Amino acid sequence: MTNFSQPSQNVPNQNSMMNYPKPKSIAAIIALVLGILALITSFLPIINNGSFILAVIGIILAIIGLIGTVRGKKSGKRIAIAALIISVVSCAVVLGTQSMYSAAIDEATDTTIDVATTDQGATDAQGASSEYEISGESLDDTNEYFAVITGTFTNNSEEELTAISITYNLYDAEGTQIGNAYASANNVAPGSSWAFEATSSVEPGEVASFERGDVSAW
Repeated sequence: MTNFSQPSQNVPNQNSMMNYPKPKSIAAIIALVLGILALITSFLPIINNGSFILAVIGIILAIIGLIGTVRGKKSGKRIAIAALIISVVSCAVVLGTQSMYSAAIDEATDTTIDVATTDQGATDAQGASSEYEISGESLDDTNEYFAVITGTFTNNSEEELTAISITYNLYDAEGTQIGNAYASANNVAPGSSWAFEATSSVEPGEVASFERGDVSAW
C-alpha cells in the first residue's frame, strides 16, 4: 500500500497581510503649530514681527508636508493644508496690522506737527500785533473808479518803522477773489498813526467783501 504524502501548504504570514497606517507628517504638524502661534500673535505690535517669521516657516514646512502626503509616504494631508492656510492668513494679518499701525503713527505725528505749527503761528501773530495796530478798516465807496480800503495803522513799538506795506484781498458776491488793494508808507514814528488808503484796479461796485492779507513793517 502506497502512502501519498500531502503537499505542504504555505500558510500566509498574517503580519504580512496587515496594512500598517502611514506615519503622520511631522513637518505638517510643526507647520500647524507654528501657524496657530503666528495667528494668535499677529495682532500684537512689534511682537508680530516674529509672528511673520513663524508664519513663513510654517508655510515652508506645510508645503514640505503636503508634498510628502501627495507622494504617499506620509499621512496628514488635511493637517498640511490647514497649516498652509493658517500660515498664509497669519502673514496677511501681520502685514495689514503693521500698515494700520504705521498709518496711525503717521497721523498722530502729523497732528502734533500741525498743533505745534498753529501754536507757533499764534505766537508770531501776537508778536506782530504788539508792534503795530490796524483799525477802522472799511471799503470807501466814494471813489467811482477804483475800490479803496481805508484804515489807520498805529506804530506801537519803541522804534521808527521805516517801511510799511499792507495788502487786502477783494472778493465779489460769490466769494471769488477778484483783485487786491495795496497801501505803503515810510518812516512812521513810535506812537504815531498813519491813515492809509489801499487802492486797487477793481471797480467799487464789484467788491462785496475784503480781507486783510500780508502786512509787513520794519
